Amino acid sequence: MTPWPRHLAIVLLLGTSACGEPMPSAASLSLVQRIELPDTMREVSGLAAVAQDRLIAVTDELATVYAIDLGTGSVEVLFSLGDPIVAADFEGIAVAGQDVWLVTSEGKLYRAVNGLAGSSRPAYEVFTTRLKKRCEVEGLTFDSTQFLLACKENFGKEDRDRLMIYSWSPGASRAEVYLSRPLRELGSMHKLNPSGLAIAGDSIHIVAARQTTLLEIDRSGNLLGARTLVGHPQPEGIEVMPDGSIVIADEGKSGGGRLTRYAPVNDND
Repeated sequence: MTPWPRHLAIVLLLGTSACGEPMPSAASLSLVQRIELPDTMREVSGLAAVAQDRLIAVTDELATVYAIDLGTGSVEVLFSLGDPIVAADFEGIAVAGQDVWLVTSEGKLYRAVNGLAGSSRPAYEVFTTRLKKRCEVEGLTFDSTQFLLACKENFGKEDRDRLMIYSWSPGASRAEVYLSRPLRELGSMHKLNPSGLAIAGDSIHIVAARQTTLLEIDRSGNLLGARTLVGHPQPEGIEVMPDGSIVIADEGKSGGGRLTRYAPVNDND
């Protein structure tokens, strides 16, 4: 895939503030389509675009990657890691070149070597970010030369009331702080629990299932705007497609999960 530009903003998908106050408003999202996923994808937890209308996804139990065609709605297994398949709490997926990367809630990264090349059992490598004791990771995206990881829960007392995003580059021994922003500076929110991360053009999107709102901040963490998500029971993954449309993945309750696609934000302004 073509590397995304580095002059980006950050967008967080959350809900109303923890104290019940409305978030700053922004343009509403315009629904394009919904796709019901199979039962095997009830706990869909991450999305990554690989073509104009094609996504890959992972669930939070096994290192099985699914390919989803948005044009036809078809879903198929692309590959799995290991035999037996690696089991872990997978919370994000990203693409860098032909490699597919998965991240666990403990910040462990799995690189499927040439994962887009067609092998059903690609070779893989495992890397540590040393985030296990710092936060619970939920969200992974590739940012040109590095990966960004969003923290759902921060364990350190000094980070408890902050938005924390870390960066990690292949070869690095540990992840470094990319962004640390006090929540009091993000509107009236008292809680923020990101659950998905995506980069596109000038924006980074983070979806947070507990709060179900869309925040927009720049790379310094300055609040630019917010929008509330409606009809999303548990948004756990997000991706922005090459045409700018936004796809959000919700976990299912009794059956499979669901994908919702929205028109590019600029089309709605």
